[in-house]
Amino acid sequence: MTNSTLTKPGLLILALVLVSPAVADDADTIFVTPPDPEQLVSLLFGPRYRSATTDTPSIPGRFGMMINFEYDSIKIVPQSLPMLDAVGEALQSEQAKDEVLVIEGHADASGPAVYNLRLSERRAETIKQYLVGTFDIPDKTFITIGEGEAVPHNRKDPYDAVNRRVVFRNTQSIVID
Repeated sequence: MTNSTLTKPGLLILALVLVSPAVADDADTIFVTPPDPEQLVSLLFGPRYRSATTDTPSIPGRFGMMINFEYDSIKIVPQSLPMLDAVGEALQSEQAKDEVLVIEGHADASGPAVYNLRLSERRAETIKQYLVGTFDIPDKTFITIGEGEAVPHNRKDPYDAVNRRVVFRNTQSIVID
């Protein structure tokens, strides 16, 4: 991704990152085009176990998506909707039935911390409302929280646009020792 993609005037970019709670947030791949919904199903709801032969968790991959919002706003830019549509289609799968997902909003360090916290909460709620309204996914499927700038994706540069993201976690993820 080029720097110009991250700095278009009037746009604020969020990375929609889907991760297992047992995995750190350092090395996620961030899609810039919509992935196949079946791939998302596999990554969110695939088997989670520890290998009997190694100490390394065998947890389905994690990934991110670049989601654009209007600057200093909760309005999703229309060009980002295909990315969320892929998530919505994945959440209509049989594997997603009865699952609960946490949507965490995150921000970069630009602006006051309290403001960023509130904006990240509102953006997570916006993502939830889009998925609920567009795909008729039950409201109880999602729990939204805001993390503000407290948990940057890029810890070396808290102002990096990639820190503005929404993280999805499957609350039913269990790692068995």
